[in-house]
Amino acid sequence: MLEELVFTEKTETREAGGYWNTLGISTPNFPVDADIVYQTFGDSCPSWVNNVKYLFDNWLKYSMVTINKLTPGCFIPPHKDKFHRLFEFAKNNNIDLTNKEPIRINLFLQDHKIGHFFEMENEVCMNYKKGDYAIIRLDKIHSVINIGNENRYTLQVSGFADKDTFK
Repeated sequence: MLEELVFTEKTETREAGGYWNTLGISTPNFPVDADIVYQTFGDSCPSWVNNVKYLFDNWLKYSMVTINKLTPGCFIPPHKDKFHRLFEFAKNNNIDLTNKEPIRINLFLQDHKIGHFFEMENEVCMNYKKGDYAIIRLDKIHSVINIGNENRYTLQVSGFADKDTFK
């Protein structure tokens, strides 16, 4: 099922959303195309992907989904999510964000495979199972690496939570 997904965007993550600049260092000279992630957003995702966001309705409001594929030998360098699409949606729909914070649920679509790594705040998550998830907040540094021999798939649900939900 995962191998049959169609990805509508190819995103280069080399600049890490400006994270290297905040550290005052130059962007590393990564191998060509090693920083590519394939993505599909919202209505371009299959219906089962869009239905997953409702599992988090008790936490997240105005949620949207993304599905990601990281091929062998690729990575997403250390970065902080900026939630561009989510904030743009809120702005375009005049959503009051008082006492709200953006949250991303990173849902693992596979059991851990050899060479698949998720790191957040200097802690590596390797023993995950399909259906486990990580909660990513606006200020959390994280990275993803696939040095295995199989594609790595995740589903992300992004939305706004009450600020005291994830203390």
